[in-house]
Amino acid sequence: MLAARSDDVPLIETSHDLGRTATQARLDEAGATFADGIQVCWTALQHVVGDRNGCFEVQGTETTRIQQMSDLTGRLASLYPTQGPPALLLSGTLMHRIKGIHPGQDTQHKLQPLGRLAGMRVLDTATGLGYTAIEAADAGAEVITVEWDPAVVDMERRNPWSAGLFAHHAIDRRQGDIAEVIETFDDNAFDRILHDPPVFELAGDLYGGAFYAQLHRVLAPRGRLFHYVGNLDSPSGIRVSRGASRRLGEAGFGDVRLQPDAFGISARL
Repeated sequence: MLAARSDDVPLIETSHDLGRTATQARLDEAGATFADGIQVCWTALQHVVGDRNGCFEVQGTETTRIQQMSDLTGRLASLYPTQGPPALLLSGTLMHRIKGIHPGQDTQHKLQPLGRLAGMRVLDTATGLGYTAIEAADAGAEVITVEWDPAVVDMERRNPWSAGLFAHHAIDRRQGDIAEVIETFDDNAFDRILHDPPVFELAGDLYGGAFYAQLHRVLAPRGRLFHYVGNLDSPSGIRVSRGASRRLGEAGFGDVRLQPDAFGISARL
């Protein structure tokens, strides 16, 4: 929009929901007016362009970075811009892959090892921004997704790409510590499990044998698990994947395999 203003272009196609949809904006001396009547002044737009690492809510002349300090963890949660849906940033650590890929494509990689999702009961152990839960529900699954951190839930509500979490009839959102919530589920309750926890340094218990035993308990016979662990070629990925693979086997999972394209481990019952 700023470039169009410099070129005296009066009408352009752009987006005001982080690239989720496209709309037209009419440009004048005051700023931009979108097709739905939303107005943004030039000062606000210049502020946004000046920060390449943040996503913003804009109202009139006011810009607010989409971020929230967690009272629970003391970590700052924020949205990080990409070429697709924004990524989640926790205390400066990205929770999505963004090198040569955006979070939407990353989601596809994570779900691929789970195979067919239509008609399946799916447990998503760490909601994050909800992309995997939304994609699984769109594919025909019934999804229970669990998020612990209220600051991350705030990011979900403020992220246009997470809207399906609150609108999709097949998604059951729950808030709590998955290490405790999982104990409330019946044996064999799920056909598929997507285990995408925070990095090991932030949630080591979710990589432990006791938790893997609970995953094994709630997964139905012939069920499938995908466990995201990070880049398998990195020193930390090599270390974490070796330990996780061994403990998954000890918990009773079979066909434990590394999935390099998806940055994780698949397993079955």
